[in-house]
Amino acid sequence: MTTRVVGRGDTIEQLRQAVQRHRLVSIVGAGGIGKTTVAVSVAERATDAFPDGVWLVDFATLRDSALVPHSIAGATGLAVHSANIMPALCRFLRDRRMLLVLDNCEHMAAAIGDCVRQLLQEAPDVHVMATSRAALHVGGEHEHRLPGLAVPVASTGLNAEAALGYPAIELFVDRATDRLETFVFDDAAAPTVADICRSLDGIALAIELAAMRVDVFDVKGLQKQLSDRFRLLSGTRAGLERHRTLAATLDWSYGLLPPDEARLLRTISVFAGAFRAEGAATVGDTATGPARRMVAELASKSLLSVETDASGMSYRLLETTRAYGLERLAEAGEDAPVRRRHAEHVCGVLERAASEWGQQPSRDWGATYGSQLGDLRAALAWAGAEPEQQSLMIRLTSVGVLLWNHFSLTDESRAHLTRAIAALREAGREGSAVEMNLQFALAGAILYTRGVTSDARLAIAHALRLSMTLDDTDFHLRCLRLIGTMELFFGHHDAAIRTLESFLAIATAEDPSALAEGESHLGVGETFVGRIEDARLRMARLHAKHAQDFNDTRFARFQYSNSVNTLVVMCHAEWLTGRPDAAARTAETILVYGHQAAHELSLSIALAWNSLVYLWLGNVEESRRHAAMLDELVERHGIVTWTPIVTFCRGAVAAMEQPGRPEAITLLTRAVAQFRTHGHMARLPWYSAVLAEVLGQAGRFEEAEAVVGEARSLATSQNEKWCEPEVLRIQASIATARGRPEEAEPLLHAAIHLSQEIGALSWQLRATHDLARLWRARSRPVEAADLLTSVLARFSEGFGTPDLRAATGLLAELQR
Repeated sequence: MTTRVVGRGDTIEQLRQAVQRHRLVSIVGAGGIGKTTVAVSVAERATDAFPDGVWLVDFATLRDSALVPHSIAGATGLAVHSANIMPALCRFLRDRRMLLVLDNCEHMAAAIGDCVRQLLQEAPDVHVMATSRAALHVGGEHEHRLPGLAVPVASTGLNAEAALGYPAIELFVDRATDRLETFVFDDAAAPTVADICRSLDGIALAIELAAMRVDVFDVKGLQKQLSDRFRLLSGTRAGLERHRTLAATLDWSYGLLPPDEARLLRTISVFAGAFRAEGAATVGDTATGPARRMVAELASKSLLSVETDASGMSYRLLETTRAYGLERLAEAGEDAPVRRRHAEHVCGVLERAASEWGQQPSRDWGATYGSQLGDLRAALAWAGAEPEQQSLMIRLTSVGVLLWNHFSLTDESRAHLTRAIAALREAGREGSAVEMNLQFALAGAILYTRGVTSDARLAIAHALRLSMTLDDTDFHLRCLRLIGTMELFFGHHDAAIRTLESFLAIATAEDPSALAEGESHLGVGETFVGRIEDARLRMARLHAKHAQDFNDTRFARFQYSNSVNTLVVMCHAEWLTGRPDAAARTAETILVYGHQAAHELSLSIALAWNSLVYLWLGNVEESRRHAAMLDELVERHGIVTWTPIVTFCRGAVAAMEQPGRPEAITLLTRAVAQFRTHGHMARLPWYSAVLAEVLGQAGRFEEAEAVVGEARSLATSQNEKWCEPEVLRIQASIATARGRPEEAEPLLHAAIHLSQEIGALSWQLRATHDLARLWRARSRPVEAADLLTSVLARFSEGFGTPDLRAATGLLAELQR
């Protein structure tokens, strides 16, 4: 059924002009479809004024005021997963000229008003059009009170032709004809229909509800029914607000329903979004056949809207009708049992989703079950507030893990997981498979939203013990992989390698399908401890073997895409072993795979690693771009683990653009502190050495020497051989800048020797370049030239990179 906006041309044109002149326009009315259709019509006519788009945000099904900014962000294309989304949302909208149409704001007016107030302050070219029963009370708000559809004044001489010139009567006739094909609107019916529309204040939804009863009553009968209904309000009728007219009409329409339909209407009001007839049957505690018939009948009476997609027909309540249904549900004393059935229904749907997860591509799975997020949130809110429903809350949380992971709702999941685990003992579920699942999920959520904290380590240790007690090989492998990840993050690389080798041994014997996941992480450890060529070859084999599977994003088993993980290791190993062009090509592929995964956590890993390799490649713009994209993800998802990398890359880029720049020192110092705070110790020796180098460039030599000395000690204690040659080279550069070449030369020899030992040709080139410059300054140009020639001869690509250009330029000078 299509709702038309009839006879409102002047109103729509006035509003079109208003939304262009004013930052906030509120369309205020009684409720129902009238406000929405007018707003949509205005938006359609205003698109030319807003080059960045017109975006509709429907708050009809929202129940949690904290999710207001998330709804706006999601509607505008900004992924929503952090608990604190407002900074990211403001930044996302700051430079855009767009119109936000916020529909059905009445029940969230305060929260929406707060959000709109901040957006209008932070995003100067964003305009907002809101529909509500009352104004939002935000400064600068232009309020437009939407009148009812025009109706004729009381008259005895109204004929059918003249009556159809009034929008309210046109709507009534249109809906009555939909309901009853034999309905005839003639001169005799015109005065009666006009009186009905006047009594309903021209409210579109009220008119629809009345017209849809023309099959039960003729127009005279409808007139009498409504007159009787409103006579009860005669004492206050003159001052009655229009939304009370709508409420009274709803009450009348509800009162005409057969008892089974009335009961179903109030029970399905607990659905937060669209639902199918089968869901209505479950929640309504009735058979599917009768439920299917009743929801179809409720839709035909305008009490439900119908949505059709490839998977079938679903239904949705308008916010006005939903609110009414919830009131009747509470009044009937049925709220608790209905909400319990709703929560159990959500559990059932998500358990089915889990069984289907491995049977279809991830995108299709997400499209099918993503709509359950609203109902999952609603069910958790209810169960979590009911002390006697803690077992159900735990079950809901457990089945929600896969959905949260799929949509990278890491920060949201952490809060639910923590609450569910705290309730396990009282519910008698300690030591169960449910606890194992919750503890594992919590460990991952904490890792990416808080870092390698003691809580994260305790959670994964508990999950591991349970996996062994319960003899669950799948979770045993998941736990080992996550423990290995934490150990790598924390700089315990030798321990991580042992953990991942245990993973591979178990997988080889019991579950070969998991081998690729273990090998990719073992490659990370191998790279860090200086087995760089081993890691590169391992990743190349892994990529070749599983390339056909890399577009399949079924990554939830191990939390993120292994295709991305494999390539980031390969990319770093390629650069380190002297293949910069190959590394650049792989970095481009990584970003493609990160986007294809349609999984923000996987994309964040791609961006974090790529932003670093672009620094090594000397590609300042790409490093800056990747860090900026990563920063947006961090804000949107609360994945604070990557915050230090964003800060570091900004500082490193600033230093590359202007050596010794104070801003660069500030940013790099902050980054090193952030890495330590989050327990993100991997690569910290290199990060610290870069800070030392920039301090030296600024002439702050004592600080530089102290920082680089700490970096060397940390590289030794963490066995980070991969970066030791560069740390030594930077230490030598500081000694050289202080006029102590006798200290610098042995450091550079050590850097070259260690580079050769671990196969880090790119570090060797840098150290060789610095040693050649030192020898030239000490009148040894021939030796310097020979040294450079021997290293450059080992490169077959990358001659456009800054490192190779600098080395070949120096060689040319030495050979003159």
